[in-house]
Amino acid sequence: MNQINYLGVLRLVAVCAVALSIAACGQRDQPASDTVTAGAKVPVTTSSDEARELFMQGRALFDDLHFVEAHDVFVQVVEADSEFASGYLMLATTALTAAEFFEAVAKADEFAGSASEGEQLYIRAIVAAAELDQDAQREVLGELITLYPQDERTHAQLAIFLFAQQDFAGAVEHYKHALAINPDYASAQNLIGYTYRSLEDFDNAKIAFERYVELIPDEANPYDSYAEFLMEMGNYDDSIESYRKALKIDSYFSASYAGISVNESLRGDAEMAQEAADQMLAAARNFTERQGAMFRSVTSHLFAGNTEAAMDISAVMLAEAEVQGNYAAMGGVVEYMGDIMLAAGDAVQAEHYYNAALDHRLVAGFSEANQAQAERAHMFKTAICAMLGDDAEAAATRTAEYIAAAEMNGTAFERRRIHELSGFLAMSNEENESAVAHFAQASQLNPIVLYWSAAVHAELGNTEMAVDLATRAANRNTLSGNLPFFRQNALRLVAKLQSE
Repeated sequence: MNQINYLGVLRLVAVCAVALSIAACGQRDQPASDTVTAGAKVPVTTSSDEARELFMQGRALFDDLHFVEAHDVFVQVVEADSEFASGYLMLATTALTAAEFFEAVAKADEFAGSASEGEQLYIRAIVAAAELDQDAQREVLGELITLYPQDERTHAQLAIFLFAQQDFAGAVEHYKHALAINPDYASAQNLIGYTYRSLEDFDNAKIAFERYVELIPDEANPYDSYAEFLMEMGNYDDSIESYRKALKIDSYFSASYAGISVNESLRGDAEMAQEAADQMLAAARNFTERQGAMFRSVTSHLFAGNTEAAMDISAVMLAEAEVQGNYAAMGGVVEYMGDIMLAAGDAVQAEHYYNAALDHRLVAGFSEANQAQAERAHMFKTAICAMLGDDAEAAATRTAEYIAAAEMNGTAFERRRIHELSGFLAMSNEENESAVAHFAQASQLNPIVLYWSAAVHAELGNTEMAVDLATRAANRNTLSGNLPFFRQNALRLVAKLQSE
């Protein structure tokens, strides 16, 4: 499993800033300047031996992706030392709700002054991530590398940041640095496998995942990660077997149920896909895991072409989120319901759900920067609604508004979305050459981008390129929530082009 899941938007923010990059040393009464020496690791600053011991337990759990258990431990950490800045940092990283994330970030920032210099930099990085200030985040992570060049975790953190920017080559180099410092650093071994996979360097990805299994054979996640790689290679039987190995070790490892469900969908067994999603739901221990399980039930129905069932289960997800008062989750659910309607060709209903998603997010307790990002996401989605509804004027206006906003304040993800949206607009205006140029600069991990790029190349007579892109759209990034919408179309396009 990668360190990012469907409804874990806040975890994405946190993980991109920090992933437990702190070593166990340092006391609160030590000046920060005394804790940094050549080749040192970033220290942990606490006066409580109990908090320190719990912190290390939580870090080990997080490294092996036991997020629920790690979160519970970090709650105990800050109970043992209520001014432990790095404890709050990690409580934020494992947060399950938006409110909890921002509250923990604020606490980490509040107590940062008594922490070591390295810890302060990590806290500055997570504050920057929470505020969507990626330039500041990059600068701080660079400072950490300069101060702690022999700390494997600092290299891993910069690599995670670069991966999120889709600078995969840069990420590989820093993972290599991390593994040169500590060849047994299992988390980096896992993540370099995902990075090689994103580069489509499948030989090195396979080696990395196999090494990850060797490093911690008694943990579930190595088998889960290797299973995901096998699924993307089309080895569905072997992938399911590896997922089952993970579940034999940890029957609560929800990602493996999700992987089995997707495998079954990819090989066309809707009944078995739904059964795996049901098993995932039965194993769920909290609201977040229940939402994840129901989402996999939704996608299994979408893969099978059952839009009505997908919407029914989405409504259950929404009702549970409403009971929890979790507006961030409600926003995520109704936005995906909009995506379902958009894929079904109903632009009016899609826009209705996108409007509701924005409403929920604006009252979810997000920072101003995150609220502004929610507004930009709304611009993006409703621009596509206008295109589908043949409202050329609204499509052009909304696209221009999104481009202006994303260019001014957008993240790297949003700036890639400029090209995605521009590609859709060009395609709707039958400007195919412009469309393919824009799609080539959009995210190549998004199955929707790959599919439409393939379709436009096919229109232009670029058959070989169209087949390659459509094949990638159908078989890469298999856990993407976008894959169910266009996989069958991509497979049909490949078959049609190869038969001509």
